[in-house]
Amino acid sequence: MKKLNILLSALLSVFLFTSVQAGSFGLGVSGNVASVSADGTETPNATGSETDVSVVSATAGNNFMFGSIYAEYAFGDGENFVFGIEHVPFSGDINSKTLSRTDSCAGNNCDESSEADTGTVKANAAIDNHTTYYVEVGQGSTGLYGKVGFAQVDIDVTQTNASGYGTYPDKTLDAWTYALGYKTGFGEKGVIKLEGFMTDYDSYSATSTTSNTLKANLDVVGAKLSLGVKF
Repeated sequence: MKKLNILLSALLSVFLFTSVQAGSFGLGVSGNVASVSADGTETPNATGSETDVSVVSATAGNNFMFGSIYAEYAFGDGENFVFGIEHVPFSGDINSKTLSRTDSCAGNNCDESSEADTGTVKANAAIDNHTTYYVEVGQGSTGLYGKVGFAQVDIDVTQTNASGYGTYPDKTLDAWTYALGYKTGFGEKGVIKLEGFMTDYDSYSATSTTSNTLKANLDVVGAKLSLGVKF
């Protein structure tokens, strides 16, 4: 709800600004192709013996397509400065398959604590509620522009645990997007944008319910094709 209020307030501000400034308001949809990569390290609170498939450090990745919607305002007669808001109404898995780790103890390595941590844990996470506030500078006669955006996203953690394992919380992360693109018009009011982008997310850092700690880094690179109309 808080994010929705921010989005509505920003859109209202843009609408009010259009009444006193030259420029144009635009709406559109985008198709995106992206590749997400992540790496992380888990530090257990208590360490027992682990099997060969145990994971302390791991990497993850996924390739996917998704849609988004945007609203923006281009300032001035030349429309060389743009402020916009883009929202992705879908979620995407960070890894293409669920990560799995199996812990076990044997012989003298077993005690009450390590036996509690014996079993298999499976985990994945998804990026959700992705809303970006951005500015574009450039275009002119070349059609080229640069873009910088700030986003807040939810990282939703999914885990299947054996008895005795803890769980990690969902978190909201900040992110910065950097992009280069080409924009041109079609018809009387149509707009086409082609863009390559990179998004750098804050580190996910959390403590599980059993006091294990996890830190992970997340990055996304991709391309975007947008179709819009301006008023």
